[in-house]
Amino acid sequence: MKVFWFTCFSTIFFLSARGQSLQGHWSGYLTQQGIKGAFAYECALVQDSTALTGTARATSPDGKHSASFSLTGNAGAPHILLQEIAQSSPATPAWCLKSIKLTLSVRADSLILTGSWTAPECSPGTIRLATPNPRAMAGTWTGHLSQSDRDYGFFYQLQLLPDGTGTSHIVSEEAGGGATMVLQWEKSQDSLIITESRVGEKSLPDWPWCIKSARLSLSDEPMKMVLSGAWSGFIEGHPHSPKGVCAPGTITLEKPVLTPEVQLDADQLVVTYNKGEDRNINLGQIITVSKPNISIKVWDNGVVDGDIATIYINGKKIAHRHRVSKHKYRIPVTLTEENNILILHAESLGSVPPNTVAISVSDGVKEHTLVLSSNLKESGAVLIRVFRLE
Repeated sequence: MKVFWFTCFSTIFFLSARGQSLQGHWSGYLTQQGIKGAFAYECALVQDSTALTGTARATSPDGKHSASFSLTGNAGAPHILLQEIAQSSPATPAWCLKSIKLTLSVRADSLILTGSWTAPECSPGTIRLATPNPRAMAGTWTGHLSQSDRDYGFFYQLQLLPDGTGTSHIVSEEAGGGATMVLQWEKSQDSLIITESRVGEKSLPDWPWCIKSARLSLSDEPMKMVLSGAWSGFIEGHPHSPKGVCAPGTITLEKPVLTPEVQLDADQLVVTYNKGEDRNINLGQIITVSKPNISIKVWDNGVVDGDIATIYINGKKIAHRHRVSKHKYRIPVTLTEENNILILHAESLGSVPPNTVAISVSDGVKEHTLVLSSNLKESGAVLIRVFRLE
């Protein structure tokens, strides 16, 4: 199932377990066929070469029952194997002693183990575990770029690889189309330094783009990390000419950092969408609203070029094959979940790919505005969380 790692195609790098330390604390969930809900699951691993030992704890979906286990395993390629060898508590009743087969991948904020488990006389199931990524800056950052001499802005996204290289993707909200730049990046204390070196590709061959450098400050917010700061640059092909200097601007980007519980909700909410569509999903941003009754507006904030889009909430269509225009098409929505996924599904890319659409979400108190970008292989998405006082 393709879910929130659109950048399964660009932000998730699948690795052999060999050479990657798995030592530490992992947490997440497991499912079992025939049982509703998910078991919380966590383990502490110690690694010696490829050998793994440790302990694990599983908690029932209702939170009323739990059991602890001792573990052994192996981290050799191509899969990680774990085996619960004994139940250390409680004495009774006996729980399933699971044989677990996992694949390691690296996301922007975490290392991820996903796979399946079996046990004698037990229905099998799936498992997903995560631990913080020591190089958490790597991954996908999505947001907006402004330029001081323009009254419009740009969709802007970074794809940062763990080796300090990457790309940026920019889409104009007016003329110019889009482009992808090659860059290098480094982390310096609480900031990220990016340096674009050249244009890799662009939708309009004759359109000149700015080659940008920026130092972006890093901050933590609920469920996401945020980068913001100023950029400067020069027009491609004119790095040393005074006439080639670009008007500067600002950049604001964010990267979701979902808890295992919210990740589980997100995975389940896109099942309906994924059944009918062979596309990856780019969950780029998170919005929090104060009540479930909201108003969503959709419009083209760039050049109107014939973009056609279908909008989904939790896998259900709320706008079908809508031709996007400057008119702000309003859709009243009642959210039924605490975590909700809005997906922009491109039906047509218009004359200037990709399909970029402005979305606003209002709960009557605050209006959030952002830009989603989609193509025929990838769908942009935003997580809308309903704030609830406990």
